Amino acid sequence: MTERWECHMAKTCLPIVIAAALWGCATAEIGRQITPDEVAWIQKGISTRSAVVQRFGHPMAETPDWTAMQFQTTSTTTTTATGESQQSVTTTKVEPINKVTKAIYLHTKSEGGLFVGITTTQEQFWIRYDEQGIVQDHGFQASPGMQIR
Repeated sequence: MTERWECHMAKTCLPIVIAAALWGCATAEIGRQITPDEVAWIQKGISTRSAVVQRFGHPMAETPDWTAMQFQTTSTTTTTATGESQQSVTTTKVEPINKVTKAIYLHTKSEGGLFVGITTTQEQFWIRYDEQGIVQDHGFQASPGMQIR
């Protein structure tokens, strides 16, 4: 009778022990974490995109950085006469003078319980290149932790 009791207890308790262990130890990471020490070698106006990609891999996203671009505006007015009236149409064209690209490397980490008490943090390393792929600026940005209860 004791053998059956021990076996029954092991079958019943084992899933509870495993569930309790998993409840407090879930961790997930996406992307590569880049630290300030790792980017100390980057020099504005000198370092290249290819050197950054060689060191860190391709970024998660790379898009035009409209906030860093300068624009040139040109206007053209065309006048046409039909019979006794004239009509003028002005066309305005806005073009970037300098094309700037912003690359973003994201690192997201979630830790905590399995469904409760989860903290998610996201760190972003961004780097801005000019048309020739020369580093113009770079920096870090972290999002505030998000709690799920």
